[in-house]
Amino acid sequence: MRLLESYCDDQRTHQIIDFLENSPCVIKLEEVVGALDAFVLSAIFKKKNTPQFFIAFDKEEAAYYYNTLQNLNPEAKVMFMPDSFKRPTLFDEINTNNVLQRTEVINYLSSYRKRPPIIVTYPEALFEKVVDPKLLAKQKIEIHKEEKLDVDTMIELLVEYGFDRVEFVYEPGQFSIRGGIVDIFSYGNEWPYRIELFDDEVETIRTFDPTSQLSKSNIAMVSVVPNMNAKFKKEQKVSMFTILPEETILWHKDLSSLLDKIQNCFTEVEKYSLTIKGKDNEELQALLDDRVFVYPKDILENLADYKSILLKRGKDLVDPTHTVKYDILPQPSFNKNFSLLLDKLETQDKQGTENYIFTENERQINRFYSIFEDLGREVIWHPIKIAIHEGFIDRDLNKAIFTDHQIFDRFHKYNLRKGFSKDKAMSLRMLRELQPGDYVTHIDHGVGKYSGLEKIDINGHLQESVRLIYQNNDVLYVSINSLHKISKYVGKDGTPPKLNRIGGDAWKTLKRKT
Repeated sequence: MRLLESYCDDQRTHQIIDFLENSPCVIKLEEVVGALDAFVLSAIFKKKNTPQFFIAFDKEEAAYYYNTLQNLNPEAKVMFMPDSFKRPTLFDEINTNNVLQRTEVINYLSSYRKRPPIIVTYPEALFEKVVDPKLLAKQKIEIHKEEKLDVDTMIELLVEYGFDRVEFVYEPGQFSIRGGIVDIFSYGNEWPYRIELFDDEVETIRTFDPTSQLSKSNIAMVSVVPNMNAKFKKEQKVSMFTILPEETILWHKDLSSLLDKIQNCFTEVEKYSLTIKGKDNEELQALLDDRVFVYPKDILENLADYKSILLKRGKDLVDPTHTVKYDILPQPSFNKNFSLLLDKLETQDKQGTENYIFTENERQINRFYSIFEDLGREVIWHPIKIAIHEGFIDRDLNKAIFTDHQIFDRFHKYNLRKGFSKDKAMSLRMLRELQPGDYVTHIDHGVGKYSGLEKIDINGHLQESVRLIYQNNDVLYVSINSLHKISKYVGKDGTPPKLNRIGGDAWKTLKRKT
């Protein structure tokens, strides 16, 4: 992206890089607003090719920065490190998808070579200690293509590591065995692994989507990583800051707030630990009993070992060794007033400022062209088809970066990995049991006849769908992602039902088995 290159060439970026040659150092960036810090971080990452560790104010802010940094650095390994729980500071439920992402980060830090990561996190995630990567590496189960695999021994190891045997895997910590097919959902990878055996030899290994059962990629070997919360004890866990590579650059959104939030976590976990005694949740009980948490004073000591960039406006807990000043304005509010937007773009263009509008899809770009044309105005602007969380005006570089969601005064939603649900796994199990000719009930269209799977073109993408036959040979295609709307029909007396017309509501009177 040409705009990002201008930040790579910016004298302020070069000044920061010169300061980073000193070890350790604390650099304060003054008057940073909007997504400017994400652009500066991306520029420094491109120039230095070293790990970047961004600590946001809270989980929501971290999620927005994570998406922005992903979009600005499509070729980089951008990772999100959450806390282990369903919601920060609420210690009543562990989220296995969050544990997986935490383990992914630790696993990657211990094994990467030429592709350093950008890691985004927040205080509540740093509160929890992590497994020492050296110990984690020793506990991996490695399975290689074209090598022998003793299934019984593997089952014993998986059970010892806390994995549950199920019919269909849908979350980390599960495995299933069906004939010569072994599915394992490791804690170290986003997608589960499918291992196909020929007798006792590994014939193929691939990752797959548990909701569609479609393959993602073929691989030569797999490392199965255990649950780092359940498998490892207190003495085997360390602060996240003790395992970051020494060349890592830390970015602090608000250091004083970070320590306050860590202290608040201690208060909340003490309250909750008193309520969980005797409850049937061994993993959660062990985590709270072991007190595998980081103290604020330890974080402050650990931070001193790294080169840091401070982003807080005003004074923070530590004094900077260097300061870099920016002349930045926030994106103006237009409240959907496009004449006002055009006036601003024209004024800036006359002043020599380049105008950029960031939007996440082509449709929005065309919408801007149409609006400007309808208003009979011509203005020079550059559309960028990626999403960032907030715009700004850089008066030093004469760049104005606007976002479509701020212009339209629209809520901008962040995207985090959600994992896979048990309901979808149950639907897939039902689908595997269906045979062509079986009767099914669709929640909206009533009784139809299952006719198999078929790949159809949807907006230029091939998507596997369920084919249902209704009255008068009408055909209904149901996306794999909508399987929860289908259930196998169970009649009262075993006689075949009458097929519904598509759109009918007779399904309400039928007995359905979910």
